[in-house]
Amino acid sequence: MEQSYVEASVKKKKTWKVIALQIGLVIGVLLLFSLTLYSRLLLIFGLGGAVLLFWYWPRFNEEWEYIFCDGQLDFDVILGGEQRKHRLRLEIENADVVAPLNSSRIDGYRHLEVRDYTSLYDEVVPYAIATRLSDQGEKVLILFEPNEEMVTAMHAKCPNLVEKQ
Repeated sequence: MEQSYVEASVKKKKTWKVIALQIGLVIGVLLLFSLTLYSRLLLIFGLGGAVLLFWYWPRFNEEWEYIFCDGQLDFDVILGGEQRKHRLRLEIENADVVAPLNSSRIDGYRHLEVRDYTSLYDEVVPYAIATRLSDQGEKVLILFEPNEEMVTAMHAKCPNLVEKQ
């Protein structure tokens, strides 16, 4: 039996909330430094804040990575290009449907809780997986952006569940 292994990744768009948080953190560190004019003891806090901001700043750059291997689909987030956090693993065979979000096959599942693992760009039509998560037992709609090779591999594994675009 032949194994199938496909990876895909997308860089997540920065939302206005993330940009506002970045601006707020920079202003906060600048305020700490401006307070050092009144007390030299606050210089330690200002330097500490600058070091923490410098250390945490790359984590604002997020990238989603999808790995499909023999029917299992993994969702990982990569923070700052170096720190990987596993978010979800599911079996495609246990899904109800895998189709583009604008497909009529997804219409009956739009009421479900949505888990968004997409880049958030408007011009991309994500795929949706309607499935029951094994750890909670509830049905969810998972959004992600596979490449064409991953869709072909999933369709080869479960042709009746996966709709090609």
